[in-house]
Amino acid sequence: MKLARLSLLLICSGAIWQSVAAQSQVANGAEASKPAESSNANKPTASDDLDKKTPTQLFEDADSYARKKFEAFEKLKMPYDDLLKQKIEKEQRALAAKYSDALAARKLSGSDIYYQGLLGNLAGQPDRAYEAMQRFLNENPEAAGEQAQNARAIVVINAAKKGALTEAENRLKQYAANQPQVAEDRYALENWMAVSYFNAKDYEHALPHAQQLWLAAQTAAKQKKPFARDAMLSDAANSVSEINLKLNKKDDAIAVVQDLRKLALTLPSGNLYKLALRRLLQVDPNIDFFKNVDMGGGTNSGMPPEISAIEWMDRTQVKLAELRGQVVLLDFWATWCGPCRATLPRFEKFYEQYKDKGLVVIGLTNFEGEVEGKQMTRAQELAYLRDFKKKFALTYGFAISDGQNDVNYTVSSIPTTFLIDRRGVVRFISIGSSDVEGAALQKMIKKLLDEPAASSNETSQSR
Repeated sequence: MKLARLSLLLICSGAIWQSVAAQSQVANGAEASKPAESSNANKPTASDDLDKKTPTQLFEDADSYARKKFEAFEKLKMPYDDLLKQKIEKEQRALAAKYSDALAARKLSGSDIYYQGLLGNLAGQPDRAYEAMQRFLNENPEAAGEQAQNARAIVVINAAKKGALTEAENRLKQYAANQPQVAEDRYALENWMAVSYFNAKDYEHALPHAQQLWLAAQTAAKQKKPFARDAMLSDAANSVSEINLKLNKKDDAIAVVQDLRKLALTLPSGNLYKLALRRLLQVDPNIDFFKNVDMGGGTNSGMPPEISAIEWMDRTQVKLAELRGQVVLLDFWATWCGPCRATLPRFEKFYEQYKDKGLVVIGLTNFEGEVEGKQMTRAQELAYLRDFKKKFALTYGFAISDGQNDVNYTVSSIPTTFLIDRRGVVRFISIGSSDVEGAALQKMIKKLLDEPAASSNETSQSR
């Protein structure tokens, strides 16, 4: 079994700042509060002579049970059914429990003990999994590689769950000092430790684990889909922030969220930026979001995705790479959005005021298939948008997409505005339509326009 398999079983505990008790499938199966059922409903194999099978074979049989069932359903082109999925997973846990019970009667040694632990884990028998993995590690002190790392991970989680934090700490140190590691597993293990110490009000010991959690999240999140990535990053940063508040380190609590805000620019992600602003407000309701409006950004960071467009209106098709040397404002909006409409005169004013200095404004909107409750063809929508532009006296160009821009920039609400500097780096994101947002955006536009254009060498390196 590869270590990556374990990461599929690790469900990290709730973020500290949400005060959610930690739970994990590695520690206790999918339903830890319920004993695994010894149902006879499942008959996964024609041959079920347990005495003839090794612990490795028994685990592989149980571990592959659900996958084989789902693959068979896919071949039959069966539609997704959550109840059926739950039934199959329940059968898998029952099968693993059956095999785990059979192994309990044997005298095991070496790797056989390890597979007994994996079966106990899969079956939702946390005590058996914990005892087996502890025994495996104690009896095989030279154990290395995937088996040793998986065993340590299961011990860490179960020890933390039991409140045996010294033991969990020691095993986690061993895990951290060895390879291989999976970032998502490290994230889960550190989260268990941070939450456990936090619940025990031992914030001094919780903090270093939360800091490692934040580091692991930045690696693990790269493999996640955008909104899952943002949730992981936000939870980790918020955990560090909350512990710092408990330690009366408010500046540190704010600093990590500001780092989250910077990371949102680098990705870029409008959703993560919004989550960071929300957390800043929780830390300090009176904080000035825009006191330090320039969040910086390295030369090769925050390069935004190219614009996706089915149609262009009142400007020629263009790539962001072709706009290097200018400051670009991307406005995500829709005709049905009241706050968006409120910002349009503001953007037109910016465009007229600064276009000769190098400001480019592009409105990004989508084909909706309807307008004001009426079904429309794309040709009709385009006609509506042209009339809309005239009504609002908007002279800058539109790019109309199928929603791909929202995905690429992880936009979760509108209006959301991205400001890109002359080097092609995202430097600012504005969420909403308030006057405060508008003032901050204008301040940043002025700042970026005053900056020199990238040198030819910088431009070639960033492409």
